[in-house]
Amino acid sequence: MAGQQRQPSPRAGFPVGLRLGSLFGAPIYVAPSWLIFLGWVTIAFAPLVEDNVAGIGSARYAVSLAFGVFLGLSVLAHEIGHCALARVFNVPVQRVVLTWLAGHSAFEREPGTPRRMVLVAVAGPAVNLALAVLAWFGSKELDQGTVGWVLTAALAWTNGIVGLYNLLPGLPLDGGQVLRATVWAVTKNPRAGIVGAAWAGRVLGVATGVLGLYIASRKGGADQSTGLWLILIAVMMVMSSTAVLRQQSVRDRLPDLSARQLARPALSVTADLPVSEAVRRAEEGRARGLIVVDGYGNPTGVVNEAAVAATPLDRRPWVSIGTLSRGVSRADFVPAQLRGEELIKQLQESPASEYVVVEPDGQVLGVLAATDVAAALQR
Repeated sequence: MAGQQRQPSPRAGFPVGLRLGSLFGAPIYVAPSWLIFLGWVTIAFAPLVEDNVAGIGSARYAVSLAFGVFLGLSVLAHEIGHCALARVFNVPVQRVVLTWLAGHSAFEREPGTPRRMVLVAVAGPAVNLALAVLAWFGSKELDQGTVGWVLTAALAWTNGIVGLYNLLPGLPLDGGQVLRATVWAVTKNPRAGIVGAAWAGRVLGVATGVLGLYIASRKGGADQSTGLWLILIAVMMVMSSTAVLRQQSVRDRLPDLSARQLARPALSVTADLPVSEAVRRAEEGRARGLIVVDGYGNPTGVVNEAAVAATPLDRRPWVSIGTLSRGVSRADFVPAQLRGEELIKQLQESPASEYVVVEPDGQVLGVLAATDVAAALQR
C-alpha cells in the first residue's frame, strides 16, 4: 500500500533512516522497517519464481530480491506522482518516506481546495496504474518462463493492485482523500469530510482483515503469505483511520484553548529565596506557579513544578528556588490573547514544561504549564 499523505506539525522531525536523495528540495528516506518488508518479499516471492523459471535453483532469491527493490521503486514513483501535483499547486514537500507496506509524502500544508486535494490524491495511484500497463505490455514481449517475464508480470500485477486498492474510499488510502474532498465540497464542511473518510477507512480495514483471514485459512503457502499481508494492511488501516479521528477530536477542542484561561496564578520571587519559603508564600497566596524575577521585577526564569516536587522537604530550606528554575527567553513569553492553533504553534516552536503568560502591556498574568494544555486537549 502506498500514497499516504500527511501534514506534519511545525517541529516534526525527520524519521531515522537512510537518505536516498532529494525530491523537489525535500529529502527521501528509507525507514528501517522497509528493509524488513524487503526481506519478507524476498522470501515470499521466491517460491513463485521457482515455479515459473525452470532450474533456477537458489538464484530464485536474487530474482525475488530484485522484485522487492522494483516494488519499492514503484512505491517511490507513486509518491513522486503526489509530490509533482502538490508542487503544481505550490504546496511545499517536507519529506518522502518509504516504510513497511507503504510510503508517504509529508506536505507543509494541504492543497487548500477539494478539487486540488482530489488531483494530488489520484496522482499516486495513476502512476501505479500506468506502470502496471507498461509492465503488462513488457511481459507480452518476453518469453514465458524467463526471469524477465516473471518480474514484469509480477510488477504489472502488484502495481495494478496497489493502484486500484489505493483508490478505495477510506483514509488513509488516496481514495479516502477523494472521499474526504467530495464530502467537503458537497457539505461545505471540511470536518465532515475528515470524519466520514476516516470511518470509511475503518470499515475498509475490517473488510480487508476478514478477507485476509479467509485467504490465510487456505492451505496454499502463497495464500497464507497473501492473507498475512492483507491482515497487516488491515491493522495499519484501522490504526491510521483511528488516529485521524483522534486528531480531529483534538482539533475540535482547539477553539476553546486559551492562554488566558489556562494560565495559573503565579507568584514572583527572587532567585535566592529558599524553596521552602517560596512554596509557603505560594500556598499562602494560592499561587500555582513561581516566576523568578530580578531586582527590577523583570521575569528571568520560571520554576519547574516537577523539580520542586522532587526536592525532599528537609532539603528545601537549604536549596534556593533559582536552582530549580529555567531561564526564559522571548520565545517563552506567551501572549495572554493567544488561542487555538496559534497557541499550539508557539508552544511547538519552543517546547518547555512551563511558560510565562503576559498581557499586551507586558504585565505578567501567570504561568502556563504544558501539562495543563495537554489535559485541555484530552478532555
